[in-house]
Amino acid sequence: MKLSEINKILKGEIYEDIIFNKIKTNSKEIELGDLFLAINKGHDYIDEAIKNGAVAVISEKELNIPSIKVEDSIIALGEIAHYIRNLYDIPLIAITGSIGKTTTKELIYLVLSKKFKVLKSNKNQNNHIGLPLTLLNLDESYEIIVTELGMNHFNEISYLSKICNPNYAIITNIGTAHIGNLGSKKNILKAKLEILDGMNEKKLIINNKDKYLKKIKNTIKVDSKKLKIKNMKYGVIQEFDIDNVHFIFNSFKHLLSDVYIAIKVGLLFDIDLNLISEAIGEYQNIDGRLNIINKDYKIIDDSYNSSYESLIGGLKILQNDNNKKFIILGDMLELGKYSSKYHKKINKHLNKIKNKEVFLIGNYTKLIKGIHFDNIEEITKYLKNNLKKNNIVYIKGSRKFNLDKIKTRI
Repeated sequence: MKLSEINKILKGEIYEDIIFNKIKTNSKEIELGDLFLAINKGHDYIDEAIKNGAVAVISEKELNIPSIKVEDSIIALGEIAHYIRNLYDIPLIAITGSIGKTTTKELIYLVLSKKFKVLKSNKNQNNHIGLPLTLLNLDESYEIIVTELGMNHFNEISYLSKICNPNYAIITNIGTAHIGNLGSKKNILKAKLEILDGMNEKKLIINNKDKYLKKIKNTIKVDSKKLKIKNMKYGVIQEFDIDNVHFIFNSFKHLLSDVYIAIKVGLLFDIDLNLISEAIGEYQNIDGRLNIINKDYKIIDDSYNSSYESLIGGLKILQNDNNKKFIILGDMLELGKYSSKYHKKINKHLNKIKNKEVFLIGNYTKLIKGIHFDNIEEITKYLKNNLKKNNIVYIKGSRKFNLDKIKTRI
């Protein structure tokens, strides 16, 4: 790509003779022939980028090298990503929802990869920086793009949708995540529906079991009511049949709605049901999202983040197990005026679990019955002294509390 093509987007000075390989925002990853786009603190590493081989720079500073000066380099990143996305006439599937975005993305990626070369967003690259960075990797070798779109406030998903121009949009569910910012589930639904803003044809795939989503007209509905499910220990290994094809999903029951969405997408792209079954069977839980770590005891690491719906799903896993359970919970954040209400509601779900100790950290968890700790060091020390063979440790809390560190210290 020529720098002049980027200049046409950003209306900067044109360097007709400069051709670059890739656009990168990390100076340490720059190789000879790359373009360095300085965002946030990246402006402090322009010299390092040039030393590593950058042939030009986009930044908010005036430079004495081939460069384009912009008012806001993050906005520039979005404009460039939009331009690159529209260089390639290939399907883009965008996923949003209160919970399940990343799981659904990974499942769809596995399914579509049975037939196509798929570009997907890594980890949780779902915001105004992560989504454009994903699109910077797009080239002529890819046949489909799968990405997720996250938000905390109104207009954020709209912005992302207009960057990536989805051909298919997916909303997994409407829950309480970010209800403190948005005020109600109706407003959360409104914010999630912004995913349609960047679409020409409104191909929206929804979970028809969600009471808010099923009211939306002209959608592609995914419903799992007719499937017979076999549950095994810890709720893991779900088995079911579709049109005489046997499926095994090596994860937890409440994630099955994400599986059904992935199956629907595979069928929409004419992938054989047997290949879809094979792909679903290959799924492994993502680190920090109900990931099982087997030692003499079992750790269920659900520490990536916490919302009311995802926590309830995690606690249900523990209800039918007779082994001793240590349940470690941190606050669910961004609930605003609803914080007390939803933390109190956790008690009735904990009451259904026998043979347990509940360890709590944070402010709102003081509304939950259990032992409150000031820091994770105290929790770790207690576990080291009390864990026994076949015990279960379940870890769940908002990222602020760094509960993921517990799994490496016990």
